Amino acid sequence: IKELQLAMLENDVALEVAERICDDIRKEIRGKFVRKGKIEELIKHALRNAMLDAMKQDSMDIEGMVKKKDGPFTIIFLGFNGTGKSTTIAKFAHKFRKYNPILAAADTFRAASIEQIEIHGQRVGARVVKHGYGSDAAAVIFDAKKAALASGSKLVLADTAGRSHSNVNLMDELKKIVRVNSPDLKILVLDSITGNDIFDQCRLFNDAVGIDAIILTKADVYDKGGSALSAAHTLKKPILYLGVGQEYDDLKEFSPEEIVDSLLA
Repeated sequence: IKELQLAMLENDVALEVAERICDDIRKEIRGKFVRKGKIEELIKHALRNAMLDAMKQDSMDIEGMVKKKDGPFTIIFLGFNGTGKSTTIAKFAHKFRKYNPILAAADTFRAASIEQIEIHGQRVGARVVKHGYGSDAAAVIFDAKKAALASGSKLVLADTAGRSHSNVNLMDELKKIVRVNSPDLKILVLDSITGNDIFDQCRLFNDAVGIDAIILTKADVYDKGGSALSAAHTLKKPILYLGVGQEYDDLKEFSPEEIVDSLLA
């Protein structure tokens, strides 16, 4: 069990999650009689079951939710700087382009963020609603929702400034954004390469505003898989997609089985 726990930590599984999985394995194998030579097979089976259980999640039908909503369905994307929020929003807009999405450039804090989302908007054919740098981010999203209502758009996708534990003002702004705009969905965008820090990021954003779902980026350059396990277990919220490249089609449906297979390989 100690060796298993160490192997999971080396694969970026958070300590709390690794401990829970090891406890589950103990419960499953304790007291069982096993033929000689079959112990490894038993433990591997128990490990697989424990990992899948840790990532157990409810399914989320985004398209069904958008269709059902009377008026524009609003999604706010959250996350630290550098996780790939803007690119993920563009991929999302491309995926759901039949709903004529409007992008809200509500990251009014980071230099060049508005221009970045505008370029993405042009490339995926989505209108961008923006104000100037330093303006009220909540007002940008509010105006995007009004524009969507006026144009018949069914979907508003809002960018936000990257946050960290140390920036209290930005976290307070995020709470205001949610309070003013009552989004239908709050999606946390996490960088797979972050490793064990994902555990703390999940807690930070969930404690602040409550997270509804997760998207993991840069999964194409990350072969460990522990981040997905930690994020899913920490928030108990569905991981919707994996970002697997820089093209707008590179948004892959999340599969817990694939992550477990990767960890067990």
